[in-house]
Parts: sequence; C-alpha cells; structure tokens
Amino acid sequence: MLNGKRLPRLELLLALVQTLLGFTDGGHHPIPLRDPRVEVWRDRWNALQLLQSSAKQAIVVAAEVPPAPEPGQSAEASASDEPLRTVRIFVAMPGTSMGAQACWANIPEIRRQLLEPVASLIGEALGCQTHLVIEKEKTSMGTVHRSMFREAMDADVYIADLSGANPNVYLELGVRWALRDAVTVLVSQDIQEVRYNASASRVIRYGPMPEELKEAQRQITQAAVEGLRQPERVDSPVREDSDYVTVPRLHYEALAAEIAGLRAQQGEDLIDAALALSGDDQARGIELLHDAVARNPSSLRGHFELGIALRRENRYAEAESALQICVQLRADHAPSWRELGTTRSKHGALQDAADAFARALELDDSDAETWAILGGLHRRLARRDPPERFDAAELERALGCYRRAIALSGNDIYPRLNEARVELLLSGARSTDPSPVFDRFRRLEHLARFAAEDTAGTDPWPFFDLADTLLLTGREAEGLAQLRKAIGLVRPEEIEPVLSSVVAPLQDFLTCYQLLPPATANAVSKAVAECLRHLPQRTKA
Repeated sequence: MLNGKRLPRLELLLALVQTLLGFTDGGHHPIPLRDPRVEVWRDRWNALQLLQSSAKQAIVVAAEVPPAPEPGQSAEASASDEPLRTVRIFVAMPGTSMGAQACWANIPEIRRQLLEPVASLIGEALGCQTHLVIEKEKTSMGTVHRSMFREAMDADVYIADLSGANPNVYLELGVRWALRDAVTVLVSQDIQEVRYNASASRVIRYGPMPEELKEAQRQITQAAVEGLRQPERVDSPVREDSDYVTVPRLHYEALAAEIAGLRAQQGEDLIDAALALSGDDQARGIELLHDAVARNPSSLRGHFELGIALRRENRYAEAESALQICVQLRADHAPSWRELGTTRSKHGALQDAADAFARALELDDSDAETWAILGGLHRRLARRDPPERFDAAELERALGCYRRAIALSGNDIYPRLNEARVELLLSGARSTDPSPVFDRFRRLEHLARFAAEDTAGTDPWPFFDLADTLLLTGREAEGLAQLRKAIGLVRPEEIEPVLSSVVAPLQDFLTCYQLLPPATANAVSKAVAECLRHLPQRTKA
C-alpha cells in the first residue's frame, strides 16, 4: 500500500488511516470511520481514482490519422515510426437496385472495380491499412438500423452513393452529417438526380467506362485523403460553423470525471487554506469555504467545515443550512448530525437538537462528547415553568447520557461534573439528602485543578469547572477568583454564548428546591452576578 505503485482498495486505505490517527499521547484510541480526518482520505482516494480512470481512457482513445508527410518524405517513411492503424471506409449504397436510370447496375462489380481500388489507393497514400465495409455484406445478427447509424458515427471515411435516390441512403447521409464533421464523400452515377439539400454539395460522378471509372477513383481517393490529413476541416453542411463537437461517450465521461476530480481538488485546497488561517481571520476563512463548496457542491468536508465556521460566528441559520446539505449528501455521517445538533441548540431549538444528537449516536455511539452534549440538552429540556421545577424524567435521561460519556472518556472532568450537577437537581426533585453530592463536588475539585493546569491557561472551560466545584462547596473567594480567570480567557466574540451556558446551571441551583446552604447560595449568587455583568444588555433582559 505504501510503495505508491498502485491505488489500494478504499476500505483498506481507510482502515490504515483510522489506525494511524488513533496513535496519540503514547497510546491508541479508536477513531470512528466517519471522523472528518478520515473523510479527507476518502475524498483523496476518489480524486485519484478519477484521474486514474481518465489516464486509462486516454490510452484507449485511438490516435488520429497520421499527418501528411514532410516535403521530400514518403507517406510510408512518415508512418514508419508510428504503429499502423486501420482506416475504416463505410459505403452507404442501395442494397438491391441502383435505380431505373442507372447505367451500371451490377453492385458486386461496382465494389470490385470502384470501391476496392479506392480503398487500396487511400491506404497507399496514407501508408496505412484500410477496411472496406458495406452494410449489406454484414452477417452478424442485430438491428440493421443500429449498425448503420453506428457506422455513421465511427467510419473514418463515409462514402454515400446517391444513385437511384434511395431514401435509406439519404437518411443515413443525414445521420452522418449530423454526427461527424468529416470525412464524407458523395458519389452518384447521375449527378442530375441528386435530391434535396445534398444537391448543394459536391458530388463525384462515376460510371463503368474506363476513363470515367479511373477519374472517379482519383477524385474519391483525393477527397478522402485530403480530409483525413486535415482533421480540422469540416465537410458536413450540418456541422459547418457549428459550436458543437462530437466525442466518444467514453472519452467525454473520462474528461468529465477528470474535471470533477480537479474541481474537487481545488475545493480541497481551498478548505485547507481556510483551516490554515488564524482565528482572527474568520471572515476570510468563511469566504474561502464558500468558494470551495461553489467549486465542488458535493464536498461533504467543505459544507461540514463551512457549517462549523458559521456556527462559531453565531450565524446559526446559515450554519444549519450548510450542515443540512451534509446530512443530505451522506445521511450516515455522524459528525454532521452532531454539528447540526450543536447549531440547533445554540439558537434554542432544543428538541430538534436532541433529535440530531440521537441520530449521531445511532450511527456512532462511541463518541463521549456527543453523549455529554446530549445530556446537556436533556438537562435544558428538563426545565419547566415555573422555573423552580424540573422534569425528573428528562433529568434521568440527562444522567444516563452523562454516565455513558464517563464510561467512554474516563477521567474527563466535563461529564463527571455534569453528572454531579444533575444528581443535585434530582436530589431536590426527590427530596433526598444532597450531602453525598456536595462531597462529590469536593472530590471533583482535584480533577478540575489538574484539567485547568493541563491546559496551561489557554482553555476557559476547566477554570469554569474548577470555579463550580469551589462555589458549590462554599469557598466563595477562591471560586470567584477562578471564575474571573475563566471569563478573561473567553474570546470577546464568544462571551455571550459561553457565559449564557455557564450562568444557567448556577441559576437553576438558586431557584430550585432550596438546594444550597446559605453560604453556598451566597457564593453562587455572586458568581451569577459576575457573569451577568459581562453579558450584553440584551442577553440579561
């Protein structure tokens, strides 16, 4: 797989990428198949496959007729360095009768004395082999019309014998003119009987007499050879001055696939450029991501990263639209459902958000963060009017989600602290002793301190968690100090959503069930006031 000599199977490549990505911090952690970092490699594999297919098609497409020889060089010499190709010459002519006015009615003789010599002369002039085909002489089974019309597309030289004004020949000639620029040669025993629009084209007269037969051979050969040597020349009155060209479907599909691959790669480059920008240039990053999905509308990664970027800028409606495209492109992409749930929760659509997270977990139930966030949604859904009451069933759902997150994440402080918060609310709803829960907060303080120190003062959330463990155990001064430190680490553009998330659980503890001892309640009240002081006026209202 790693020597670069062949493209491995997609499932094998993704398995290798999952394995390698899992090695972090001296250990190995499972990586979900739908992880965005794995999806990048799926897109790269698809782009390589498209390019590989295009290369194969380029080999399959036949070379054009050899160019005219240089002055002083024979056709045979000019072709000596190239593999010989066969020029296909198809003749559309009456099948049984050359018409009542025909002076030469013997069709086999016309082949032997006119058409076969013409094929030989063309081969000699071009230094190649020729293959003369007359539809009537074919013996393979199948629809006659399909074979005739295929020849109208495929034949290098198409000779239409209009003698006797046979309607089938005119039909075939019309198909040829519609499909190919060249080379089409019109012949007839009587030029005066050429009908319809064909009468405006040059028609070569032939007959059985030696001189006229020889001249017809010369003219037909010259017309065919000149046409083959000038591939840019158009002799079809239908296609002359037309903006359209005809290419084999296989070639067209290969080119379309190559273009799609290039556009996909351009989109990937733009995504990489957007993600490489610093956090201070979010507007430029979003602009690049918009450009990426415009170039490659089917890019799951592009819409996914755009949705995340828009959500971080609080542009929730736009973010949700981008993420909706993600789940339409791939309904089994768990990270997209998770981000969709996060975006919906940010603008208050809690039940829709919970549904999105539940869908993410149906697809991948091994992500601890998704379980923890779903727990937070159920906790918010548990709030009822009046505000001092909670829905115990929703709290139980929240508790179950947090415990599932703990089982997956080990000593992560976030789900453990939220488990304790929910248990405190449930003790009020059940009228049970909250003392064991306060003891839990004291023990969690150690884990919160470790998490805060581990971030080296860059992430505000461990400091908010540490502040909660201190405030909820009555240590007002130290708790407020940690709270202020956490607020100072929040980016200005994120202050509203972050502090709104922090203050809501604290207010729950103050308003519900008289849960807190007086000293603790006083500390928590001051923490709420501190948070509200930093929130914009409209949020407080």
